[in-house]
Amino acid sequence: MNISIITPTWNRSQRLRASLQSVAAQKTSPHEHIIVDNLSVDETPELIAAYAQSVSYPVRHIREADNGIYQAMNKGIALAKGHALHFLNDDDMLFAPDVLTTMNHCLDQTEADIVFGDVVLLEEGSQKTLSYRRHRQVNRLTLAERTITQQAIFYRQDIFQRCGIFDTRLRIAADHEWLLRALLKHDIRGIYLKRPVAVFRIGGVSNETASEVAHRRERETVTREYFTSREIKAARIFRRWTRKIPFGATILNAFVPLRLNIETLREKNGAFQRDPLALIDL
Repeated sequence: MNISIITPTWNRSQRLRASLQSVAAQKTSPHEHIIVDNLSVDETPELIAAYAQSVSYPVRHIREADNGIYQAMNKGIALAKGHALHFLNDDDMLFAPDVLTTMNHCLDQTEADIVFGDVVLLEEGSQKTLSYRRHRQVNRLTLAERTITQQAIFYRQDIFQRCGIFDTRLRIAADHEWLLRALLKHDIRGIYLKRPVAVFRIGGVSNETASEVAHRRERETVTREYFTSREIKAARIFRRWTRKIPFGATILNAFVPLRLNIETLREKNGAFQRDPLALIDL
């Protein structure tokens, strides 16, 4: 198994530097790093050139105009030669030097279509960790209100042939729409690994104050495409009340099917084991 890293970027050389350093620091190198640059006019080209000379793996700098982040990501999908893909935005970082090693082994030892972990939220302009965004509880109802943070996910390359690429008609929520399409319509197999995968900076395209309203509206549009109004109401009740009750999700699952084709694993001494609490989490 080998992993292609895909990084869309545009005029963010200062943030991009830390992102590239987190990839270069990995104990297991990526198969390649594809950087899709929307004609940046800052120091991005020089930074990428220096980075490419300093690492042992191929760095591909695609410098051409695009119509948004999802078009850039789709370009990366078309160019990638690795068996698996990871999208690392220019303002985010891999959490630790063993991330690629662990995710590589998990993909190699399982039949999962996607493997995902947790992300650490970092306040822009500081090194202060705000919190963890945990993806422990992912089911049909939680996806109506929340998504799996894209930086936490590793995808098998061929899954995009089965499920299609990102919908570029969407500007902010196409990664969420892709997950709903893949999990609900194509029943892909996922594995949740209990560990942090990436550092997610608060202040990216999907969480800046200026785009917060547009993001919420686009997410609501996507949600209505995949869920009925009754399911959306049930999701709100589940999130606010049922999931907090001991065994609440397990009990509800007996009446309303919640479970997706997702398995929760733990890593121990290089091996992956089922989490005995996964039935409670749903």
